[in-house]
Amino acid sequence: MATKDIRNIAIVGHGQSGKTSLLEHILFLTGKITEAQPVSSGKTVCDYTSEEIERKISIYASLVHTEWNNATFNFWDTPGASDFSGEVILAFRSAENALMVLDGRSGVQIETIKYWRNLNERNKPRMVFVNKLDDTRSNYDTCIKDVHTQFDTEVFPVTIPIGSGADLIGVVDVLHGKAYKYGGKGEEEIPIPDDMKVAYETARGILAGAAAEGSDELLVKFIDEGELTDAEIAEGLKLAFAQNRIVPAFAGSAEKNIGLSSLLTFIAEIAPSPLEALDSVISGDEEQTIKISEEGPFSGFVVKTANDQFSGRLTYIKAMTGVLQADSDIFNVSEQKKERIGKLYKPFGKKLIEMKQIIAGDIALIAKLSETKTNHTLAENQSALPFVPLKMPSPVYSIAVSTGDKKTEDKMSEMINKLCDEDMTLSYAYNPETAQNVLSGMGDLHTSIVLDKVKSITKVEVQTSIPKIAYRETIQRKAQAEYTHKKQSGGHGQYARVVLSLEPLPRGEQYKFSNAVFGGAISKGYIPGVEKVLLKQCSVVFWRAIL
Repeated sequence: MATKDIRNIAIVGHGQSGKTSLLEHILFLTGKITEAQPVSSGKTVCDYTSEEIERKISIYASLVHTEWNNATFNFWDTPGASDFSGEVILAFRSAENALMVLDGRSGVQIETIKYWRNLNERNKPRMVFVNKLDDTRSNYDTCIKDVHTQFDTEVFPVTIPIGSGADLIGVVDVLHGKAYKYGGKGEEEIPIPDDMKVAYETARGILAGAAAEGSDELLVKFIDEGELTDAEIAEGLKLAFAQNRIVPAFAGSAEKNIGLSSLLTFIAEIAPSPLEALDSVISGDEEQTIKISEEGPFSGFVVKTANDQFSGRLTYIKAMTGVLQADSDIFNVSEQKKERIGKLYKPFGKKLIEMKQIIAGDIALIAKLSETKTNHTLAENQSALPFVPLKMPSPVYSIAVSTGDKKTEDKMSEMINKLCDEDMTLSYAYNPETAQNVLSGMGDLHTSIVLDKVKSITKVEVQTSIPKIAYRETIQRKAQAEYTHKKQSGGHGQYARVVLSLEPLPRGEQYKFSNAVFGGAISKGYIPGVEKVLLKQCSVVFWRAIL
């Protein structure tokens, strides 16, 4: 396998749009599994954790690989709920292409919009697969118009459906001028139906216009002659798609295996490989772009870490340059420490397939690295530049967590901290002002799953409550207090007169201490102690925690 043959694709979309089912049937079509399982069965390749099986939704980004037309595909199956958007972002970071799945009944939905914007920020090429067109409420043309309206972008159908709703029997592949009919276990090639030929010719002209966007030469020829050859259309689409200038659209039904072969063929022939993509490293205070290449010493970026009950820490790494060999030494550039690479694996859901090496552009898994975490850079050379880290969204939902005693609370905190290492959209901290442990995440579902996992592993019952909020008070006008200390203990006794003055500072200045003692009446050694006690009292007096 060479880097030019690799295709990394993140499958994304709104919840219940059929992402996991689509990938399950792709694996069936390509011969990786003998039978495609429905999500409701809890037996799909990608939704394999106990939390996903119980809730019948994707929670974690799962990586699988397959082959089609001499190309190797690395597919990320990602969650659709906003609570797990961090899993989608790590998939975007490590994939050169995105496949946006739409429910043919609903079109563009809220998560579609969010992920589309994120792809725009990354200028990443994307395709649209309109799923569930076998449902009577679905409409392919309406979904394409919806994408055009919502995102102000031109969408070009690469496949068009034959029939609709319950009468959907297959698709016409506009790029290759072929038609495919659903045949029970897969698709079989058929002549383009007579009643579809006008629609095919129209779509063919539109696709040629999209291909003309790939280069000035093709655009001039298309304007002058009004058409392009098959080879020119393929060449133009490859250039335009890699530049994110066009959005190809595909029709189908994942559960009926309709439209999948044309989709895979397009990805294998047209979608960019890692060789055609750039990545970024940090040099000083600036970012620099580099090309992904098999040449040069090895370097790679850690996109995800997970803790497995049996295998220990699992590290997902995308190779950026060179080749990484199993049973070799590597350098953690981020921590400036050496790591020992034992076995390399190719993930296939929960199954791990051992490999001897990984090449630039590929995504693999390393077990039991002690120092390496998400966002770290591994390289053959200690002086290699670190890759730009993932930019995760900040947590938006918080709960206070506690247990019955100190021992179980330590156990809970240790487990939550491990989960925070895996998921960078989680945070966990002790708030000294309210004396609470606060867990923060992307939503109620997110934090609930974390606590369920803590309970399952540690057997500790976790109590939750609304976090207290520290409402601070400030000084609004000048005030002064005076105290006279008198104590007769024999001899001269003790006497001191203390004057404390408080006054507001300009907005933005939090604290300032001034020593107004004159003439050395009080030793300088006492002053730091006075300031320390004053600060401690301020933390008690000038804020109060309430529910």
